[in-house]
Amino acid sequence: MNNQIEKLLREKGADIVRFVDISALPASQTQGFTRAIVFCIALPPSFILAMSGGEQTDRNEFAGRNKFADRNEFADRDEFADRDEFADKERETDALADMLAEYIRREGYMAFSQSEESLLRGGYYDEKNHITKLPHKTIARLAGIGFIGKNDLLINEKYGCAFSMCTVLTDAPVTAGINPIVPPGCGDCGICKTACAECAIVGNEWSETTGRDGLVDVFKCTCSLKCMVDCPYTLRYARS
Repeated sequence: MNNQIEKLLREKGADIVRFVDISALPASQTQGFTRAIVFCIALPPSFILAMSGGEQTDRNEFAGRNKFADRNEFADRDEFADRDEFADKERETDALADMLAEYIRREGYMAFSQSEESLLRGGYYDEKNHITKLPHKTIARLAGIGFIGKNDLLINEKYGCAFSMCTVLTDAPVTAGINPIVPPGCGDCGICKTACAECAIVGNEWSETTGRDGLVDVFKCTCSLKCMVDCPYTLRYARS
């Protein structure tokens, strides 16, 4: 079944697919499921370079997909680089998780999509505190996909933070494991903190005891995406 699911996800654009054993997590987080499927879809390098002000962007190529296509220069990167492309990718990833959960249910097993709509409908998202019971990042860390950076985003060695991800919880008989945990790799870097105009990023390196609030003030964050696109790991991917 692993091969069938991975084939389905990759045909729909997934760049990373992992099957994860979540049986060691509290049932209050997992809803009693023992396995999870996490997948990621990378953002296009042209989007990252435009948002970061990178001069290597092919303007003609990017213009074909952007409502600011008549812009002739990068005078204002926030206006030119339409953040709707990021929101579209998030919706695409959520829709794929919903589709995967439905596919697994048709095969005779239980599955729960952790898409935004599904979490809200099931009461698994705390709107007041902006937190879910089982964040995608928690599962992705167990999958060995990356580490949590000072910007509180998952950072992958290949794609940096430039991807959207979602998860599906299931009891389907997929082969699942736990990969080695990737240690924090930010070191002395503080670019994301400097890039954040809202001063939402504290500047601490993630640890088991730090928690989200020790990294970022989510109530100050306006999702400007600066901490994502200016991350050195992300720019390395975009410029490769």
